[in-house]
Amino acid sequence: MSRRKVTMQQIAHTAGVSKYVVSKTLNGKPGVSDKTRQKILFVAKQLGYFKNNENVPMQPDSEPNDHTSFVLGVIPNRHYENQSSYWGKIIEGLSDGVHDKNWGLVIVTEEQPFKDMINTKGVKGIICVGHISTEMMLDLQQLHVPMVLVDHEDPLIAADSVFIDNYDGTYKLTKHLVTIGHENVLFVGDIGFASSFYDRFLGYRTALEQAGLQSSVQEPLKIAYTDQFAEQFSNWIEEEKGNQDFPTAFVCANDDIAQRVLETLHQHHIRVPEECSVTGFDNLDISLYTEPPLSTVQVLKEAIGKRAVEKLFWRFNHADFPIEKILIRGEIIIRRSVASK
Repeated sequence: MSRRKVTMQQIAHTAGVSKYVVSKTLNGKPGVSDKTRQKILFVAKQLGYFKNNENVPMQPDSEPNDHTSFVLGVIPNRHYENQSSYWGKIIEGLSDGVHDKNWGLVIVTEEQPFKDMINTKGVKGIICVGHISTEMMLDLQQLHVPMVLVDHEDPLIAADSVFIDNYDGTYKLTKHLVTIGHENVLFVGDIGFASSFYDRFLGYRTALEQAGLQSSVQEPLKIAYTDQFAEQFSNWIEEEKGNQDFPTAFVCANDDIAQRVLETLHQHHIRVPEECSVTGFDNLDISLYTEPPLSTVQVLKEAIGKRAVEKLFWRFNHADFPIEKILIRGEIIIRRSVASK
């Protein structure tokens, strides 16, 4: 069955650039960096834009790139590529790591029919970022190439994985809160949303138990991670704020949740950190600009992407070694959202 005609919009979508930049590149116009130009030409070639690889526009000082092997990156959706997001930084590290090896990278989403888009014979390795369905990964395994999972694992998929050490991060944050006098600490986040949230909850719980505060360990506040989070958290505050055991600190599953917690507490005239402390996780850019600035866990997101690439290339030459799970530790950052009790 013949492939559908490849459009500039498809190339732009896959390369993560605008259609205008693709048009300039394919028409040999100036004003596009060499790195971006090579990325677009590589993606266009892999998608089958050029018939028989003819008429590929080149810069006068560039050398033809006849490499046909590449790494396939798989993400749940294009929102993951937002440069300011947690995932966007990981993908940036992944891209830099692959290009440092002088290989090409093609990124597709879970919804895209990748077999219709690319020459699968050129795929030499796969990196899945975030939660990709088991069905999709089983399909990818049919390519019979090494695979690395980032921030996800699946019992049916035999693949190396790379994680931030989620357990260690919230363990250290919670231990700090206990050290400065907090005993009534609540974890906020739906631990069924992602394995990383569950691991962060375990770190929180262990820190309290080791401090002899077993009776203080509570079930996590499982508010769904949706646009209705703030409203539901506000309703919870209305029900609980008069209680004597209202938390003196909230350990949130990530910075985004922590930001919403801060805003909602402020709306209810609960002062942070005077009346309660709040922590996040990931050290996103927004954590510097909340009021007060957010205590969090520094995650070297680009390093996670690059480490996944290193693991993939290592696996090329060590196919018989056991599957490995790599944990990258973060460091806690204490800002003004935390105070002693």
